Amino acid sequence: MGRIKAVVFDMDGVLFDTEKMYLDAWKVLGARKNISGIAETAKKCIGLSVTDTVALLKNTYGEAFPVEEYHKFIEAWVKDKIQRDGLPVKRGAVEILEYLHSIDFTVGLASSTKYHRIIEHLERAGLIKYFKVIIGGDMIARSKPDPEIYRTACKRLGVEPSEAAAVEDSKNGVISAHLAGMIPLLVPDLVAPDGEMLAMSEKCFESLEDVIAYLKREISTGK
Repeated sequence: MGRIKAVVFDMDGVLFDTEKMYLDAWKVLGARKNISGIAETAKKCIGLSVTDTVALLKNTYGEAFPVEEYHKFIEAWVKDKIQRDGLPVKRGAVEILEYLHSIDFTVGLASSTKYHRIIEHLERAGLIKYFKVIIGGDMIARSKPDPEIYRTACKRLGVEPSEAAAVEDSKNGVISAHLAGMIPLLVPDLVAPDGEMLAMSEKCFESLEDVIAYLKREISTGK
């Protein structure tokens, strides 16, 4: 048995190509409302909970910024996009989950997205069966980059953080996993990794398909 005894996935940007959809929605909103630089601000929200996103936006644009109104627009735009075109699953997502399922491996999910939305997405994509534990951003007090969500996931999975890999795409996610004492596996999505992200990550991968090969080696040999 290798050193990795569980794998915990982030959702948006890791399993689903939804981060781009949200960014596109913010661009549409920015164009309609003439809000400069909204796309770059939205990128900073990647990996944050709704509460932390609200705080960041108000800090950037002022307390009068109608976050709730705009957030409803964003959610409606993305929901409509998914209903029209389907939920975009990232390359290698089904394959890596099926591989871990085939060897009866312990798998969890820890996302800043609200729990009910996670369930909706997983059920729509037919992926919910792969997860033993699912932790949403509304189930914890402190969101990523705080380590609480990953520590909670490991506790519920019954593994020590040092024995669990966390598959992440964002800086906040990598920091969270690193502080939790896990093994962060970085698969960058919209934001290119900086030196800090790379230093905290066990390894950086081009896609989930590359993570499969890594896990096969680590799980079987522990090297």
